[in-house]
Amino acid sequence: MSRYHHGNLRQVLLTEARRQLHESGADKLSLRALARAVGVSQTAPYRHFADKEALLVSLMTDGFSELDKHVCKAEQASANVDDELVNAGLAFVEFASSNPELYKLMFGPLLARKEICPQLKTMALNSLGRLQGIISRKLQSADQELIWQTTLNATALVHGHARMCINGMPACNPVTGKPIDLRRALKAFADGINACNELL
Repeated sequence: MSRYHHGNLRQVLLTEARRQLHESGADKLSLRALARAVGVSQTAPYRHFADKEALLVSLMTDGFSELDKHVCKAEQASANVDDELVNAGLAFVEFASSNPELYKLMFGPLLARKEICPQLKTMALNSLGRLQGIISRKLQSADQELIWQTTLNATALVHGHARMCINGMPACNPVTGKPIDLRRALKAFADGINACNELL
């Protein structure tokens, strides 16, 4: 029996695709398997997605929107700009840890293929742009190159930690062997910006 009502098949397919993505990864997703799972004909999904790539792009688009909302919520709940940087970074990694296969898809090879969906890269940059906004407010400088370089460093810290977390390889202190506390790492980064401000 079909699991959808007239007019909502696209969302039902995306919901099921998200479930299968989480369980098996992007490589095993297929429109035919989705059709079987939701109880429709094998041709029905093609009314909404031209092919598998179109389905993946839709999943990525939803993912970037969710990531941005998650980071924005953490940023807005912060008491000051130092907390904004820390909480935004933590929220970014929390999203990746909760949605590992989606996160890998979002920042995977499809992102570099502009001909598939040009706005995907813009969405990716916007999701990271919140860090740039925080750093721009925090750095007492009009030097856009300094702001951008600092943003890249913060992004590398957050994205790198996220990738290691979802790959089961948390960064460890070589002396103690304990996983690095991302909150402390982000706080140290914020303190470094404070020290930079004193030199400007």
